Amino acid sequence: MFSTPTRSVARTAIGVESLTARRCRDLEWKSESPAAVPPGATDWILGDDRMENKRKRQRAMRVVHPNCAGIDVGKAMHYVAVDESAAERPVRTFGSFTDDLEAMAAWLISCGVDIVALESTGVYWIPVFEVLDREGLEVHLVDARATKQVSGRKSDVRDCQWIRELMSFGLLRGAFRPADRICELRAYVRQRARSTRDRGRCVQHMQKALTEMNVQLDNVLSDIMGATGQRIVRAIVAGERDGAVLARFRDRRVKADEATIARSLRGNWRDEHLFALEQALERYDLLTRQIRGAEARLDAVVRTIAGEVDESAAAVLAKPAAKPAERRRQLALRAMLGVDLTAIPTIGVETALIIASEVGPDLSRFPNAAHFCSWLALAPGTRISGGKQLRGPQPTRLNRAGQALRMAASTARNSDSYIGASHRARLRRLDAGRANKATAHQLARLVYAMLTRGEEYVAREVADFDAERRDRQIRNLQRQAKRYNLALVEAAAA
Repeated sequence: MFSTPTRSVARTAIGVESLTARRCRDLEWKSESPAAVPPGATDWILGDDRMENKRKRQRAMRVVHPNCAGIDVGKAMHYVAVDESAAERPVRTFGSFTDDLEAMAAWLISCGVDIVALESTGVYWIPVFEVLDREGLEVHLVDARATKQVSGRKSDVRDCQWIRELMSFGLLRGAFRPADRICELRAYVRQRARSTRDRGRCVQHMQKALTEMNVQLDNVLSDIMGATGQRIVRAIVAGERDGAVLARFRDRRVKADEATIARSLRGNWRDEHLFALEQALERYDLLTRQIRGAEARLDAVVRTIAGEVDESAAAVLAKPAAKPAERRRQLALRAMLGVDLTAIPTIGVETALIIASEVGPDLSRFPNAAHFCSWLALAPGTRISGGKQLRGPQPTRLNRAGQALRMAASTARNSDSYIGASHRARLRRLDAGRANKATAHQLARLVYAMLTRGEEYVAREVADFDAERRDRQIRNLQRQAKRYNLALVEAAAA
């Protein structure tokens, strides 16, 4: 009954002895010439080589920024880490008040720190960034996804030390942040965009209140906040209920006649829906005033950055805006950027304003156009594993300048220009989303070339695109003819 365990123990002992003997032989073969190494010892040798390569890579990691600091940004407390040789206490905590941030900057300067890396945590990093930048420190705003802590225990102290260690080896890259004046312009442009979006929701609330009262005004008017729609809605809020009287506010450009409009304005006029309509109209008027205030502020900032603007020089514009206010803004943007971005087909004054507010005239942070397009989220993804492109959606990145270029590219279908012809050619072989992204990429390269070289856009026509396409087709036919040992002969003119 004890025979089976005895044989198992004996077999195990033999296995251990055989394994030990194999290891000894592999070590002996390791020292001999490669030709004398038997196939069974390959795994051991490769394992030793991998360990040696790993040690070489570890030795190759060198410190790039020795005098750097890492900050773990929080709402009420900030954890700051410096090198252990720079201070007796290499990790300190500071509050979020302004005097705390100034004390943080003074301590970092006393420790000999010249580069600071901090996470982009919500909006809490903005005061820290501004105070440190004002004190002359080089601040790198890094993506939180690039500073994820390795598996293990997590704490604020470990996070700031990990950020500092990554920054010391040069493994973190700072995000692009324009100059202070451009940041001010960007804040006004974004505030106006938020107010415009909220005003659109107010229009939806007014339309809902009218529909609940069975006032079918949106069925006879394309825009209830147009000239006719606003007169009718304001009269309803003021107390008018007669459809025939309300229909007299009809503008002559409206296709529907007064009788049809009067029929659509017969409703139940319930008090709760009238109250909701009145509230939505008040919010609409408030947001309209805020939008005008934001536009006045951003125009003032653009004029301050641009300097003296000659408003009578509208002849230098390739596509002068129709409205005087937009034309003045167009001239100011040209003086600010040094070039007229609106000369590019499909790019209007609004798109040029968004680009100017998001990146400004200085693109020196981007080494070439490829880096600029990648920052705009207009470049193809590089998710490659095993030598193959990974399928699935790309990580979502929001870039307002890139989104503005995508919106401009969506209008290229009807453009009678080189860009319009190339966009229509893309639509024949790609879906609309990919074609818009490719055309936006083309627009981004033009913007980068104009801002970096200071050269105006040279217009190209549809005939230029057709000539290039014809040359490409001829070259393709010549390659195919050469492949089959044939000759491509041009037909004689009739």
